[in-house]
Amino acid sequence: MEKRVSLVVVCVAICTLVMSTTSRANLLVDPGAEAEISAPNPNPTALPGWSFFGGTSFLTTGLAHSGTNVIFTPDNGGGYSVPGAYQNIPASAGQTFTLSGWVYTPNVLPAAGNDFAILQLQFWSDAAYSVADGGAVGVNIGQPAGGGGVPLPQGVWTFASITATAPAGTVGVSAYGLDINASANADFYFDDMVLVPEPSTVAMALTGLLGLAAFATKRRV
Repeated sequence: MEKRVSLVVVCVAICTLVMSTTSRANLLVDPGAEAEISAPNPNPTALPGWSFFGGTSFLTTGLAHSGTNVIFTPDNGGGYSVPGAYQNIPASAGQTFTLSGWVYTPNVLPAAGNDFAILQLQFWSDAAYSVADGGAVGVNIGQPAGGGGVPLPQGVWTFASITATAPAGTVGVSAYGLDINASANADFYFDDMVLVPEPSTVAMALTGLLGLAAFATKRRV
């Protein structure tokens, strides 16, 4: 009997592990911009694809991190016009998400010139993605005037990521790529973007199941 219980628990644990791996699939549509799938801005119904603002567009270039396309955010002459791209994804309170991607600039960013890209997560408490649920969480890539963040050398694809947990009341999350452009040098490319839910709850359940299986096996021996 104990052997049968142990086998059942192990099978459940394996199934949980498979579910955990599946749950970390990329939630973003067209993450490398190769299919040029666009969505409206604003996008209150979370239609799949990239929503653009501030002059952002798809760009075909030999400088892409992979493939031939990138998401291009132009400096627009500086002055903090803040172009960007985003996707809206349904979410719930307590979920933890990691947003990551690759950022590139063809220009030299002035030292402490306040030119930088941002990978940002914003949680929402309404189904129309219009009422912010707490503050946005992001990582700076470039030359923020206040320092910090991830350095972005000219002509070098640079990886960055940010992880955040949805607060109470969350029904959706937006994954952003933003261009903070104090000067006219702040052109940024985004490529191979990834948004995944972190399976912390699933991992805890898996640990418990494996522990139970080990205990049952030990008793049988």
